[in-house]
Amino acid sequence: MKKTFFLLAVLVALIPAGRAQFLNYGFRAGTGMAVFVDDISRNSPIWAFNFGGFVNYGFTGGQSLMAENFMLQTGLNVVCRGSRFSDVLEKGLSLSIDEGSYKAWYVQLPILATIRYELLIRDPGHFILFQVGPAVSYGVVGSYSERKISPYMPQTTWNYADNGDAFSNEHKPLNRLDVGAIIGVGYERHDLSVMLHFDYGFLAVSKSKDILKSGDGDKAIVPGGNNLALVLSVGYQIPFR
Repeated sequence: MKKTFFLLAVLVALIPAGRAQFLNYGFRAGTGMAVFVDDISRNSPIWAFNFGGFVNYGFTGGQSLMAENFMLQTGLNVVCRGSRFSDVLEKGLSLSIDEGSYKAWYVQLPILATIRYELLIRDPGHFILFQVGPAVSYGVVGSYSERKISPYMPQTTWNYADNGDAFSNEHKPLNRLDVGAIIGVGYERHDLSVMLHFDYGFLAVSKSKDILKSGDGDKAIVPGGNNLALVLSVGYQIPFR
């Protein structure tokens, strides 16, 4: 949470002196990859999809060049997060493989400080965009699948397969609330934009903890990981004329 407060402080420091003014609104959709960042589990990414709307606010009355090229962007997005996982656990002289995947959909509210830099070329109207800010996400619906098998002992009682709701399963439910940070860079021409966003969640994705046992009985307890996503999206803004 301290990282979130730090980002909010950065946003306040970036806002130029002046009065906020509505600029435009628009829509954005994109795709990329999402994964759980975990120091213990071997996770691999899934395809992630984002779509939603945004609103831009500028500032009038500023006394600097930055005021003309700075705006705040907020909105409401629907984002997909999740991961594939695979763990190998020793059980005496044998071993078991625990593998599966999570896919969850969140409603996300970002607040992004945005700086527009116009490229100094002969044809005007080409802008590079830089964005940074916090985001709050709430899980709405999701699914998971998991299976545990022992390659050398296929009939043992610890082999099983399971699937269900990602937020309410008994084995390892996900937290619905996530608070994170977004960093983005993109290109804008007229009312179209292309953005690449890096999205990282500060809160642990799982309510439970991973408990891994070694062959001699020692245990290691670690947090359940964090959400991470890299998404490329296309947006269209409707200017206020």
